[in-house]
Amino acid sequence: MGGRVQPIRLSPRGDARPPRSFHRGAHAPYATRWFGVTMLAGHARNLVASAIAAESIDARDWMRPAAPGELLGHVARVLGGDASRSTLTESLGREVWIDFVADTGDDRDVSQAVARLVAATYEVEEEGRVRVLPRGDVLLFGGDTAYPVATGEEIARRLVAPFNEVLREQVGDGRSRVLLGIPGNHDWYDGLDGFARLFRRKPHGTTEEETPGPNARKRRVKREAGVVARQLHLDEVSGILGMFAALVRGLRAFVTGSNVRRPRRLTLAGYEAVQDASYWVLPLAPGLDAWGVDRQLGRLDYRQRLYFAERRRAASSGRLLFVAPDPALAFGEAHDPGQRMLAASKLSLEHDPVFYLTGDAHHYERRVPGAASVHVIAGGGGAFLHGTRVSPAPGPPAACAYPSRAASRRLLLLVPFKLMAGSSGFILHLALAVIASIEMGAAARGTTSLVVAACVVTATIAGVLFANGNRAKAHPVAVTAVALPFGAFLGLLPMALRMSLPHVIPVLDWEIGVLVVHAFVGAFALGVFFVVIALLGLEHQQAFAVLSHPGFKHFVRMCVRPDGHVEAWTVGKDDPVATGDPVLVDRFDW
Repeated sequence: MGGRVQPIRLSPRGDARPPRSFHRGAHAPYATRWFGVTMLAGHARNLVASAIAAESIDARDWMRPAAPGELLGHVARVLGGDASRSTLTESLGREVWIDFVADTGDDRDVSQAVARLVAATYEVEEEGRVRVLPRGDVLLFGGDTAYPVATGEEIARRLVAPFNEVLREQVGDGRSRVLLGIPGNHDWYDGLDGFARLFRRKPHGTTEEETPGPNARKRRVKREAGVVARQLHLDEVSGILGMFAALVRGLRAFVTGSNVRRPRRLTLAGYEAVQDASYWVLPLAPGLDAWGVDRQLGRLDYRQRLYFAERRRAASSGRLLFVAPDPALAFGEAHDPGQRMLAASKLSLEHDPVFYLTGDAHHYERRVPGAASVHVIAGGGGAFLHGTRVSPAPGPPAACAYPSRAASRRLLLLVPFKLMAGSSGFILHLALAVIASIEMGAAARGTTSLVVAACVVTATIAGVLFANGNRAKAHPVAVTAVALPFGAFLGLLPMALRMSLPHVIPVLDWEIGVLVVHAFVGAFALGVFFVVIALLGLEHQQAFAVLSHPGFKHFVRMCVRPDGHVEAWTVGKDDPVATGDPVLVDRFDW
């Protein structure tokens, strides 16, 4: 394989204009269609997981979180440090390097591109000298390990397999590295089963079945699919069949009392899992801890409150690297899940020395909410792009955002056309066709039935649009003002089409044509609705979910110095699948 790979020289990205077109993954599994059948299955899993949690069956019941010193001992053993010391920098006798990546495991080719970013060594020029940024001692995942549901199977297909193809190609340095993670909501959709298979520590001295992978021979990648096949979503057909087959296997095992065979462990080449719970404390340097928290499904439970409070009492004056599954500041506004986590931990971004590090929003953003704190969102690990807020934020602007506001605004203009064309799935088209059929059926029974049906449909659509636009619960009046006219348009459109289309082309029977036209025109109108609420700053995620954009991927490489000072470099690539080197997106100290 030759000599050691040379470091990649990073140049500042600056305000360079992004490429006009982006490469999408061409090998299965493809990116999740967020208005497609497979995502519908993901939402169903979410409902089931939430119902189970409501019955007080919590996956955290089996966990025994390691005491900070115990976890430090596991990490020191992997990295070859002195387990008797009280912090990781003291254990290693040097600085500690940490790679943070979040919202991973979606499109296979994009995942592989992100793996190449993370596995590389970089060099930057700082103050007239060249600084080498080595691959991290610790690889830290910030939640949502795979999409649409982080089952063991999806993590293996969408994260482990493409990552291992890259990791096994690297010229090894003979070192083992540490794998740490916290779960996000998509990990909880599977009740943390897949999460535990990847991140739970293997009992020392045991031999467990490992994930089948390219140990002896290179994994054979399926041939590239054509653009037409991908646009028609033919891969979702196989996905549906796979889910049905898994359901049949589960039912058969339930009836016969047998077990469904699954890989017992998932492993990333060269990394070793060290945690025994979904939350943890790792002492990094004197006066600096890393906390990994798990608020799913909805709160920081009493176990964690006790666990972190005990550590807080033992290290009351310390600084915190607070790794969370949700932002405390999202799109420039306070975000309730993150704020609740801080409150439960008795922390404040305004007054406490906190480095709040998170994903969940699929972009990069750094804010400085207090004199001693920093808030970083780095959700560019593989899932679709959310984009940066395009309307003026209510508070101070972000210190750094990737992509830029201008680039995000240009992408937004594509949303109505992409949604109408079905690029992100055809579930909405089907729902709109059903709505049109209901109203046409009511019209056949008379004017009164038509009026009642149109009113009910209009009110229902307006309510659904309000719920989508008011998920942050920050601007209910403004969202209502936008949802009502769009709800009225979509609710009254079927009858308007039925009355007008026969006059446009009278030779056709428009009974079916109304359903088809309403499906596609209505989809375009929904796309306009998503754009409007994004431009007004009311809701920012739905529009970009339509695009399923593969660009602007990134991760954060951090150096924790022995005195607790943290240096950080954000490395990214506008088009991750394209040729060319990554760039330096951001550089900051804390």
